[in-house]
Amino acid sequence: MLKNLILTVCLFLCLTRVDAQRRKPAGPPAAPHLEELPQRPLDTLPTDDPETKVILYSNNTWSFYRPSLRTLDSLPVYAQHWDTSQVFAYKSIEYADLPPVIDLKIVKDLSEFTPPVVGNVLSKYGPRRRRNHNGVDIPLKVGEPIRAAFDGRVRYAKYNTGGFGNLAIVRHPNGLETWHAHLSKLNVQVNEYVKTGQIIGFSGNTGRSRGPHLHFEMRYCDQTFDPEFIIDFPTGCLKYQTFALEKSFFNIHSRASEILEEDDDDFPLLASAEGDSTTTSTDILARIAEAQNKEKAASQRSTLSQSTAVYHTIRSGDMLGKLAIKYGVSIDQICRLNKISRTTILQLGRKLRIK
Repeated sequence: MLKNLILTVCLFLCLTRVDAQRRKPAGPPAAPHLEELPQRPLDTLPTDDPETKVILYSNNTWSFYRPSLRTLDSLPVYAQHWDTSQVFAYKSIEYADLPPVIDLKIVKDLSEFTPPVVGNVLSKYGPRRRRNHNGVDIPLKVGEPIRAAFDGRVRYAKYNTGGFGNLAIVRHPNGLETWHAHLSKLNVQVNEYVKTGQIIGFSGNTGRSRGPHLHFEMRYCDQTFDPEFIIDFPTGCLKYQTFALEKSFFNIHSRASEILEEDDDDFPLLASAEGDSTTTSTDILARIAEAQNKEKAASQRSTLSQSTAVYHTIRSGDMLGKLAIKYGVSIDQICRLNKISRTTILQLGRKLRIK
């Protein structure tokens, strides 16, 4: 009996609490998240870039808006052969497919051009003993700003293991591409649009480089040509607003390898010429010129020494000891000059340098 009474009381209390909760007035509704609010544009604000605006929305958010970008994205030059992972993007277009002359419209007026850097070219474009140098090399100290020559879009921006180091490739509306190698730091990302004069990176010594400098290339459909046809680097001036780019200007081996090889002859002491933070580009060039003059003087001394050298052609019965006595020199001197040892077999007809 007592047990039934306790169960009845407990059931009554539970029902009373449930009823009270049902009658309790509801609280204010939960605030919606920003993404749940209607997004209506309220106003636009200008920015430093006349082509870019900031849109303010009714849900207290904002975004950048560049009407010109939608037009640029649809251009064939930024839609076709657009490879952000490989240095070469026009692998389906061969040298033989190119027309004899390309009418290259570079800029409408000179305000659309900024020199990547201003400085003397140390290593020029052209053939070398083993290969072709596909760009120009301008010595700089580490950290100098490298600027976009023309408006364009970044196609490649990362460290390249083929020797370029930190490499930024910008494609421009006329199809021209500019390559900037050995950068100490990249200041752009792939697919980013850049304006002329915008800093895309900083000079450095990354990759296969013997000292801080900018390796700068100009390419059309992956084919290289001399950048000094268009840019005067010592003065920072643009030579032409329209340029007739002849097919004969291209290096037919532009895509022979994705590996960059610098010209060792043009960088004798570039690494040691880097200097400290107060060293200027002019100082670096002066140090390089001094090193080259020393090498030239050493070469002249070597040539003079060669002209007074004494040689002997090996005949039957000749031995190093007999030759040393005959010419009044030591056996060690003969071995050193000819890079042989005392036990080397002397071949008939071989010419040995004695002095």
